[in-house]
Amino acid sequence: MMQPNKILYRSLLRNRLAIILQETQLVPDDRIFKNFPIKVPQDRLPCFFTSSPSDHAEALTVGTPVFIRTATLVTQYFCSFVNIDNASDQIDAICYKIEDAILCDYDFQKMVEQIPSFDTDIVFHGDTGKQIAEIRFVMSCKYRAEFNPQGAMLDHITGQTI
Repeated sequence: MMQPNKILYRSLLRNRLAIILQETQLVPDDRIFKNFPIKVPQDRLPCFFTSSPSDHAEALTVGTPVFIRTATLVTQYFCSFVNIDNASDQIDAICYKIEDAILCDYDFQKMVEQIPSFDTDIVFHGDTGKQIAEIRFVMSCKYRAEFNPQGAMLDHITGQTI
């Protein structure tokens, strides 16, 4: 059920992800951005970007709007390595810490009904000034959204234009 806020629920989920990322202590708090990585600040690596770029709603009822929504949440971790010999081991350890923090966070889990998918991608950017690794987590989160229009119950369609 939607909470009575003046913010999109998917943004509340994104904000909770930012808190979870702070709790991992992988980066200082001022390197966690609730935004899209339009430009990755190479002088502030490592850093996180977390966003909620989209959602999809499917009606569960006829009449009063009740939806099951699926929000897409994206968490991106950018870092560079001085020693690239064990970079994959370091990335695996970071992936584990982030994934475990998100999926074991009680407050986040009670905000959603289901996480039907969770994808992890690792990309290396060698065409930048520094060699940058990007860990990208994309997850779908389902939750219920109810809207309560004011007025008489919407229990049937009359076909009348008002």
